[in-house]
Formats: sequence, C-alpha cells, structure tokens
Amino acid sequence: MPFNTAATEVRSGIVVTLASWGGLVAQERGVAAPARTVPSLARWLVGHVEWLAAHPAGGEFSVELQRLVRAARRVTSPGGVRRVPVGACVESGCGGTLVARTGGAGASWAEICCDADAGHRWAECEWGLLRGRMAPSGAGGGGRRQWLSPQDVSRVWGVSMGSVYRLASENGWGRRRAGGRSYYDEADVRRTLSARVAGRAAR
Repeated sequence: MPFNTAATEVRSGIVVTLASWGGLVAQERGVAAPARTVPSLARWLVGHVEWLAAHPAGGEFSVELQRLVRAARRVTSPGGVRRVPVGACVESGCGGTLVARTGGAGASWAEICCDADAGHRWAECEWGLLRGRMAPSGAGGGGRRQWLSPQDVSRVWGVSMGSVYRLASENGWGRRRAGGRSYYDEADVRRTLSARVAGRAAR
C-alpha cells in the first residue's frame, strides 16, 4: 500500500496538539497526564472540558480543535487549492500581487507567492517577517512594539496553542488585551522560539 505522508503528518499534529493541551491541564490542575495516544488524550480532555471551557485559553482550545478537524478532513476528503490575495508584492520594482495558497489534495503546506514573479515567495514560517515588510511606512518604527495573536504564533512557528500559552507564561512574554483577546510581544516570541529552533538544529 502507498504510504500516506499527509495523513501521517495530520495524525502526528493531532497527537502533539492534544498532548500539549493535556500538559497544560495536568500542570495547572496538578493531575497526572494520560498516555500519549489520540484515544487516551481525547477521553481525558473530555473529562476536563468544563474546566477548559472556563479557562482564559478555552476559546483557543476550541479553535485549535476545529483546525485539527479541518486538517483531517482535507486529507480524507481533499478539495482544491485555496488562493487568497493579501496585498501588493513587497519586492522593489515589482507590480505583482501576493497570494496566499493553502489546501489541495493531501496538502500540508501553505505559502505566499507573487503572481508576477514566482521567485517572490514566502514559506509559512516566514509570514511574520513578511507582515513586517507589508506594514505601512512608519508602522513598527521608533521602537514601537508589534503584537501577535496566539494563532499567529502557532501558525508561523508551528507550535500548538497549548504550547503558546505555556511558553508565554514560562518566558514572561509581553502581553496585552484588545477586544477580549490576548496578544504577545513579537520580539519576546521571536527570542524564545528562535532559541528553540536553533536548539533543535544543533541536535
């Protein structure tokens, strides 16, 4: 039988995400975490769902579960590639439009490409840098902080939402609330997660 890499990646993502949220619950409630399998983690988290619903990160837990469901459905019932215009190309002298492309049969990637020059492209992990280049003139200058939502951090750096909240707490990320949602200081996020990426690469 052919090996379905996309399905394997989605399943791995489900395990990592559920385990991360399980770790958050276990740490804050002082209880033992379950076995690191999807059935065990799912049953255990259902048992703590009322506590999670009342937690400040409860909304993000729900959002992340929905993301996992969508990812699994894309693998089992793949659709077409989704293209979303995001703005003018940031490369000097280029008159193209940047388009975010996601999805497709068994896809596990997302990227932003220029419709005029195929060489102008940014992988998902580079979207934070691209966003800085797309900011209006003067934005973020003069030492002004830039803020990332938990979803931004999770998507750009490839960590689960549960890990985002845990890392924010452990590393004292700058935080502000707006519209009932939390945002983290991009410099603090980059400092922590760049160190993690470098550490993995050195192993």
